[in-house]
Amino acid sequence: MAGRPVGPVGRPLPPAGGPPAPLSPARGSRGAPGAPPPPRAVGRPPPPRFAPRPPRGDTTRVYGMEAALGVLARRPEAIISIDVVPETRGALAKLLAHAERARVPVRELSGEAMTRVAGGLHHEGVCLTVRPRPPLSVRALIELLHAGPGRAAGAGLALDNVGNPHNLGAILRSAAYFGARALLLSEADGQARLGPAAERVAEGGAEYVAIARAPTLAPALAALHGSGIEIVGADARAGEPLAGRAFARPCLVVLGNERHGLSAEVLAVCDRLVAIPGTGAIDSLNVSVAAGILLAALAR
Repeated sequence: MAGRPVGPVGRPLPPAGGPPAPLSPARGSRGAPGAPPPPRAVGRPPPPRFAPRPPRGDTTRVYGMEAALGVLARRPEAIISIDVVPETRGALAKLLAHAERARVPVRELSGEAMTRVAGGLHHEGVCLTVRPRPPLSVRALIELLHAGPGRAAGAGLALDNVGNPHNLGAILRSAAYFGARALLLSEADGQARLGPAAERVAEGGAEYVAIARAPTLAPALAALHGSGIEIVGADARAGEPLAGRAFARPCLVVLGNERHGLSAEVLAVCDRLVAIPGTGAIDSLNVSVAAGILLAALAR
């Protein structure tokens, strides 16, 4: 029996006078012109509406509700752009009104996209791109502590290798609450930096406390001491009990590393040491809790 004639690519030719045989889509094509696109695979999420903005060297991110509102209250001109999730628009009405007046770009993101933009889960539905505050020099810190009114006028803190950014944020929150003027940080590898995680935990407090930076802490403390600022170290083992102690003005209270306390170099610069007495059941307090107690004593 004779076979059916075939075309040049192996397809059967239609019978004479009959309709043409339907063509199969070429491999890798999306179907015939005008045909609907193939359905998306079940369970595959749609592509994000917005891609994350690329980070720039002269900007930083601030996320968290109170942290974002703190930037709005203290330096709205530093806000470059705003990302929000739809559910937070009501709580951020003042921020969004500022964006409209100042023509600051606003993007509305899904929660998943916001997590990518913020770099973490704890964004609370808002992330700002802002210009960072330039840190104070040691000389500027000296001038600040020698001047200015306030409940804790002339009082500041320094941290000696406090490595947990959440502790740094909690310390900044207490410092703002009690009116401390400044916080001195070193550039040491073990010292936590002021970044988005610390700013979120500070709940806006980072905007109310001046941040000073120095390459190493002990020489900076020596310069402060030489200008007439009292350097008080917090030491749970060797310090005098805090109760009833008066603080000179101006002064700087230094808190040490979460595990090792104050370094020998910093201890050598301190004018005196104070301790927060306890029952002895636990060896020491968390450094952020100790900072809050010391700041309350400074503000009395």
